[in-house]
Formats: sequence, structure tokens, C-alpha cells
Amino acid sequence: MTAPAPVVIAYDDGSRLHDVPGHPETAQRLRAITGRLVADPLLRGLPATVVHDPDPELMLGVHDDAHLLAVERAARSGGCWIDDDTYCTSRSYDVALRAAGAAVSGVGAVCSGAAAAAFALIRPPGHHATRSRAMGFCLFNNAAVAVRAAQRFGLGKVAVVDIDVHHGNGTQDVFYDDPSVLYCSLHQWPSWPGTGRASETGEGLGAGTTLNVPLPAGTSAETWLAAFDATVAPTLRRHAPELIVVSAGYDAHRADPLAELELDTATYAEVARRIVGIAAECAGGRTVWVLEGGYDVEALSASVIATLHALRG
Repeated sequence: MTAPAPVVIAYDDGSRLHDVPGHPETAQRLRAITGRLVADPLLRGLPATVVHDPDPELMLGVHDDAHLLAVERAARSGGCWIDDDTYCTSRSYDVALRAAGAAVSGVGAVCSGAAAAAFALIRPPGHHATRSRAMGFCLFNNAAVAVRAAQRFGLGKVAVVDIDVHHGNGTQDVFYDDPSVLYCSLHQWPSWPGTGRASETGEGLGAGTTLNVPLPAGTSAETWLAAFDATVAPTLRRHAPELIVVSAGYDAHRADPLAELELDTATYAEVARRIVGIAAECAGGRTVWVLEGGYDVEALSASVIATLHALRG
């Protein structure tokens, strides 16, 4: 039997077609990451998964049909600004579908035993997209679609750990009443989108399966990691997920122009080591990383590479 790869990459070059020059969420973000990746002698040989559009039923497990049709119509009509922050070009529907498909491909690689970890290098990001609304640069919720793919593989319990500097209101929205999915977020507070209070803990059968860790501007890497160790780590262990999906945002980096936390590149490697360690205890080592934010391209690309080195071991 072939040993699983430590980490595989899910990437589709078509992501460059979703782009508005001058916007923070630009195609240059992935160009910077892939440039560093191919230049790194230890990473450029990482295996890649084949990326396809996701099964429509997986998309409908996250978003309502009206939302999917609205994004498609916006793109087919030439594109538009969905809100003041979120754009849709003529190719954005196809790119966003393929981004969700990359997350699904990563889940497939991990759940089939081909890899211990997968990193979906994708855009647009997704964790702000709710069941019925695109917002915050996000069209479709890639992390949530990854969870639905894992459930199709028969996994009973999944966790999403959101390390983006902004609260993933969309992912929380999708799973707020679902006891099988733990959603954990460490984020700057107060900050956009205004959700993610510590009092938001789930509802109905999902009460207690949402954990929000709001942190003030200026929070240091040491304090951030201490908060992770004190709150997220024990909550993950209690939930005992069979897969950990990471909403991997890198905009908590001190260099990022859109936020005010003080993480650095080494912090993200340490976060990866912590999450991999917890996954080894309860999830068979399985993790899937889905790129979210990060808008200083040098800090973003360096931090993603640091994460990949940690996943590679």
C-alpha cells in the first residue's frame, strides 16, 4: 500500500479570471503564493489534486438555490458589484464554483487516504458567504462546502477552525444549529462584519457547537496562541471531529492593511503544528486547509509557505 502524501495542493489556474485591479482581493494574491511555491525546493514537488466543479447537491447543501442563481445571472450579464466590497466579473461564477470544487477535491484526497492534509489555494474566499448572500469579497462558502463533502464521505463529526482576522459569519450561519459541526473562530473584535461575540454559541440542537474568541486590536502572537490553547484546543478535543477544516485566513498578520492583530509568519507555522497535533489525536491526522483572507501579498505568500512546511513535516 502506498503511504499517504503528507500534504497535497488543490489549485486551479482559472482563479486569475476573477479580478478587479486595485481591489484588495486580487489575482496577485495567488500569483505570489504559487511563485514562492514553485521556487521552494522542498515544496515544488508536492502532489496536486484534480479540480472539478462541485456536485450541485453539495452547493445546495450550503446555499439556497436563489443565491446560486443570483451569482450566476450576475456573471452571465457581464458582472456587477454585489455590494460595496464584493465584485462579480463575467467569469466569477465559474471561478467561484471551481474554488468550491478545489475544497471538495482536497476533502476527497484526505478522506480517501491519499493524503494526510490538503491545502486548497483558491479565491475568491468564502467564509462570509451565508446561505443566501454573497458579501465580504466572498461568493460561495468554500469551507462549508468542504464540510458537506466530508459528510458525504460518511464522517459524523467535523470541525471548522477559522483563523482569519474577520469573523466567518457565513460559516457560522450555515452550521449554527448543527450539532455535528463545531465552528471555532478567533478574530479581531470589534471589526467587520460585526458578528462573532463570545455569546454566540449556537442554537437548537447546535447549542454549544459554536465557539467565538473575540480579540482586541493589537493582540500579540503570544496572546493569540494562548487563547487558542485555552479555548479552541480543548473544545476541539471534546468535539472529537473526524476531520478538521481550517478557514486559513492570513490577514491577522501584523503587515496586513485591513486589520490590526500582530501575528507573524512564524505564528502561522505554529498554528498549523497545533492543529495537526490535535487532528492526530482525534481525526486520524486529517486536515483540509481552505484559503480565506490575507491582503499583504508578501506576508500572505510567506505565511502560506510556512504553513505548508509545517504540514509537510
